[in-house]
Amino acid sequence: MTPEDSQMLSRVTRRREIAPGLVTLRFLNPKVAHTTVAGQFVNVLPKVGFLDPMLRRPFSVYNIDGDEAEIIIQAHGRGTNILTETREGDMLDVLGPLGNPWNTASGDFKTAVLLIGGVGVASMQLLTRTLVSSDVPVQTFYGARSKTLFALDGLTNLHLSTDDGSEGFHGSNIALLRSQLEEGSIASPKLFVCGPTGMMRAAKALAAEFKIPCELSLETEMACGIGICQGCPVVTDDETFNTTGKRFRLVCMEGPSFAAERIVI
Repeated sequence: MTPEDSQMLSRVTRRREIAPGLVTLRFLNPKVAHTTVAGQFVNVLPKVGFLDPMLRRPFSVYNIDGDEAEIIIQAHGRGTNILTETREGDMLDVLGPLGNPWNTASGDFKTAVLLIGGVGVASMQLLTRTLVSSDVPVQTFYGARSKTLFALDGLTNLHLSTDDGSEGFHGSNIALLRSQLEEGSIASPKLFVCGPTGMMRAAKALAAEFKIPCELSLETEMACGIGICQGCPVVTDDETFNTTGKRFRLVCMEGPSFAAERIVI
């Protein structure tokens, strides 16, 4: 598939502000809507026809409904601020779907544990849908700074935690999950993790401690999303390097999801 095959101008059909600085954009794009698998992403230009900013921003596909797809955006820079100001009827320049999906087919787990930090929720609604449709039990540990920053659509079996104690467990979702793992109350878990880098490092260490499989979906800047610019490398572990001779893997082409033990974060 060439980049041209994946690129499409897509009309925004709905804009929702679901939390302060957190916006969802739904857009008409049958290709993305009908071919995306949970964990894949799209690369979006902040403004159609503008040369500044000229680089695309990557977003996991948050939801799919008929011929429409949806992304979730947190305003934290010039490009994302422009995107959050997009209105219904505006056009998005969308490239995708890109990347590899979550690995839900492995037989090494009985319970899927979704570990979410902040806007790491972006790919979790579709992942939940996929797991539930396959009759896989799901437990969701979702952490945010405050209760106003949760995006709960499509999630199930929620265990919420907040830094300020305004909702659920007062503390990190890592600490909350640790208590559950120590009790042995989750049968044969696998961690599916997305969130801030520090949280994902902690999740990787937790999984290694309890000897359970763990998959990380990396959030990183991407210019092209198709492996040309080489701008999104992640360091491989020594075993992978010794086996393949590859010290780096590109998040856009070989990710964004990786087995935690196979990368250095």
